Amino acid sequence: MIMVKVKVCGITNLADAEKALEYGADALGFNFYPPSPRFLTPEKASAIVRQLPADACNVALFVNETTERVRQVLASGAPADGPSGYKFVQFHGEESGEDCRGWGLPVIKAFRLKDKQSLDEIHNFPADYYLLDSWSAGYGGSGASFPWEWLEGFDTDKIILSGGLNLDNVADAVRRLHPFAVDVCSGVEARPGIKDHEKIKDFIRAAKEGT
Repeated sequence: MIMVKVKVCGITNLADAEKALEYGADALGFNFYPPSPRFLTPEKASAIVRQLPADACNVALFVNETTERVRQVLASGAPADGPSGYKFVQFHGEESGEDCRGWGLPVIKAFRLKDKQSLDEIHNFPADYYLLDSWSAGYGGSGASFPWEWLEGFDTDKIILSGGLNLDNVADAVRRLHPFAVDVCSGVEARPGIKDHEKIKDFIRAAKEGT
């Protein structure tokens, strides 16, 4: 069985990024949605990304952003002698299928689930991976889980499970649903935007041992 991937989102500083990678994180999320407490300017994010290993999987997250702005941010993470420092682009708003095409990078599209029928939106949507979060009035991570039974019988090979995951429930989620990846943000924080390194380590271990 393929081991589940772990994405640690809401990275705001180099120390948290380095520790997440040290403990086995497969991807790091950088949030470019200004209202978020985990928002980073492109300049600050780039300063972090450029100090990480070249093979680090850095994900740039946007919410209802303009095409021009997304391209500017992606370009800002590029080292002078290589491709973009961002390996994935994630859209977490009301972006259409057309908005998610043509980036030259794998695309993660987030869906905030109000009910089981919300999963129907995923079918034929042009994205490489689908991040499933519970519905909330605002954008960004809800911090709450949706009923996992909604995914019973659903193909989870391209699913990134999010929403309310923490050390206490991630292993069970992985065993039950077999997602491609799990995404955690507030579940490993000391306070909004600042990670608890022990929580990161324990979460990643629990997720991967639950595979």
